[in-house]
Amino acid sequence: MKLDGFAVQYFLSQGFDDVASVSISRYALVDYPILYDDTVDMSGHTVLVPDHEHPTRGLRAKNALFVCTGSASAMAARDAGFSVIWVRGDVTFRQLYNSMLDVFVRNERLDAQLRAYVTSYAGFQAMLDACAEAMGCKCALIDEQFRIVCQAEPGKQDEDGKTFGADGSSWVSDSNRESEQLEAEIIDLFMASHTYRKRRKSHNPFTIPGSTDLLMKNIFADDELVGTLIMSHDGTSLGANFTLFLLNYLSPFIEEMYARLGSFDQPSSGSSRVRGALRGALKGDAAGAANLAAALIADGHSKHTSYSVLRIERSFTHENESELDYLARRFELSLPQSYCFTENNCLYMLTDVGTEEADRRRAFLQNLPVAARDNLAKIGVSKPFSEMTKLSNACEQADIALAQGSATNPTYWYYRFGDYALEWLVERATAGISPDIVRHSAITTLEAYDASHGTELAHTLSTFMRCRYNATAASAELFVARSTLLNRLERIIELTHIDLDNPRERLYLALSFELGS
Repeated sequence: MKLDGFAVQYFLSQGFDDVASVSISRYALVDYPILYDDTVDMSGHTVLVPDHEHPTRGLRAKNALFVCTGSASAMAARDAGFSVIWVRGDVTFRQLYNSMLDVFVRNERLDAQLRAYVTSYAGFQAMLDACAEAMGCKCALIDEQFRIVCQAEPGKQDEDGKTFGADGSSWVSDSNRESEQLEAEIIDLFMASHTYRKRRKSHNPFTIPGSTDLLMKNIFADDELVGTLIMSHDGTSLGANFTLFLLNYLSPFIEEMYARLGSFDQPSSGSSRVRGALRGALKGDAAGAANLAAALIADGHSKHTSYSVLRIERSFTHENESELDYLARRFELSLPQSYCFTENNCLYMLTDVGTEEADRRRAFLQNLPVAARDNLAKIGVSKPFSEMTKLSNACEQADIALAQGSATNPTYWYYRFGDYALEWLVERATAGISPDIVRHSAITTLEAYDASHGTELAHTLSTFMRCRYNATAASAELFVARSTLLNRLERIIELTHIDLDNPRERLYLALSFELGS
């Protein structure tokens, strides 16, 4: 994310009381905060200058912005012809450096977040919300018919109807809601006026009248006007310049999203229909399942694709409603074509995993551990399914996979139901019963014989069964000759009288070995 000089001054003014500027260049960019160094090319950078350094005309710093902590360095930079921001007062160079580093990292994260929104078709509301939260701005998006598509504010309302910013300060109260309504009416009148009709082809930001100061920028798709982005500011010159920077920064993301979707309504309407249909499908009735299947197809999914249900949990946090909403947004960004929903205060996700041969299935399996790790979450994954009547069963499978997998392999990030189904089944079948009661008597006999004779007949039988009754493979795993293995098998049958050609006998033996593992 590139910050112009006015944006740099705005951010510094939020952290320091007294910030002055001289001839700020609109082309000064922040790549990363660097220390003052006259041996490097600093063109286009923001250069942090301690007071004991005095910039000269000989520096390679075209279109650079010098941020100074003292009067001597600020005057030297100004006399040398550079754009200067002077942070006055009791500010140390280290404080200034840390502040700029924090600003850059925060804005770099917003840049990556908005690009992820575009890639995952997250929708325009998500983009406006992210920008409003990170930058503390109020913004709205309207279509070419002047209808509000989405709007965002930097804070959340409490139970009394007051809106609070990220720092907890109230900036909108009931007393000025009438002025906001008046402002909306003025906007509507302006939109229908001759003045705006002349500006419908403008690619540059412009102002509109109202009870507060507002800036607008048209959104185009193939040179056709599709909507307008609106932002408000505090009325100061610095606030207006910063809002101008935000308009120019955010509008390309919105235009790229529109180019992908072709409509402002598509992501919200399609996704909302799927989320609404999920509630009916969870009841298990055929009508609800058919409605969900139709909604998924309408939202762009293939008729022949497969789905999985994910159970998502972060055990180290208290998963209240806001925590679940946060996790849902994060995972829907990480795993596109997915829909999070809650059931019994637990977070689930229905995700399109494609067909067995499709690249999407491989991409899903690659992205799943990354999404879990990045969000410090554990995930249980159901078996793939295509019939929506199996949705509730898939939720139970995801629950089982998460519970059984977390107990068996607590260091793993995700657990697939098929890998833990047998363990869970055996535990449920023998709950409250001693394994010795239900185990096959042949295993007990072989273990007693091994203990008294120093042999490994029980292990030999287990390995032979695990190798699908292949003598060559089993002998290689046991590091013995094939003839030795066959002799052991003859001794096993002699001692136990088991029939390895009987499928029921094989199943009983396999389950018995699972009980003892």
